[in-house]
Amino acid sequence: MFGPLDPTLLMVAHGTSVAGGEPARWLADCVRSSWNGPVHFGYMRSTPGLAPVLEGLCETGLAHRLVVMPLFFSTGYLVQTELPQRLHEAGLEDAGVLPPVIGLEGFKVMMVGQIRAVLNRQGWLAGDSTVFLVPHGLKTLTEPLPETVVLAKALGSMIPEIDVQITNIEGQPSLTHWRTMSRRKQAVFLPMLAGGGVHARDDVPEMIAAHDDEAVQVMKPVGTWAELPGLIVKQAQAIDDLALRRKTSPHIHAPILSHMG
Repeated sequence: MFGPLDPTLLMVAHGTSVAGGEPARWLADCVRSSWNGPVHFGYMRSTPGLAPVLEGLCETGLAHRLVVMPLFFSTGYLVQTELPQRLHEAGLEDAGVLPPVIGLEGFKVMMVGQIRAVLNRQGWLAGDSTVFLVPHGLKTLTEPLPETVVLAKALGSMIPEIDVQITNIEGQPSLTHWRTMSRRKQAVFLPMLAGGGVHARDDVPEMIAAHDDEAVQVMKPVGTWAELPGLIVKQAQAIDDLALRRKTSPHIHAPILSHMG
């Protein structure tokens, strides 16, 4: 049984009311056996809401050593502004906050391994294939987010001869236009989504609209990969260890936590 002296890990996702869209709950269940403390979850736009979850952790004394994992694939408004605001309102400004998924140490290596596995299973050559990164995006986007561009370039350099493109579910460039973005004969779609909800289950396949004679593979959403919980736990433990050292040695400064590694 864990108590107030143990570190609490909190998974935070966007949230949806659609069935199958509870990535924070799923990841919380996945890491619970390997985290030495309580594990909870909350949503920014669904239930259980982040504010009442934080209030509950404070009331039960489980926010003393809090580490927060934002299950997002960009450092947009929710990560940069709203999440810190909610922590401030709960009096938890000192909580350790991991970078979003795209910034976790080892993230790129994990992606490369998954892409190579798909190519190997299909017997496809990298030089004949295009990987389409599929983030959620925003309706106002006219071009890919800069951090997704950085990721695409990194993946392209780590897998010689592969072509990497970015297609958004919302905004431009749109996933529906994928055929105009590459002339290669094989296409791998990588949904950069936190879970297997309606976007992954319905929107992505409908927007791809693959023909029977097209060589297309759609990967599982990143948030459902079996390797992801291990990355989260490893970096969360590092943040918690650093926080403990800083309490005994205040001169220790926090490192930059977003590695894009």
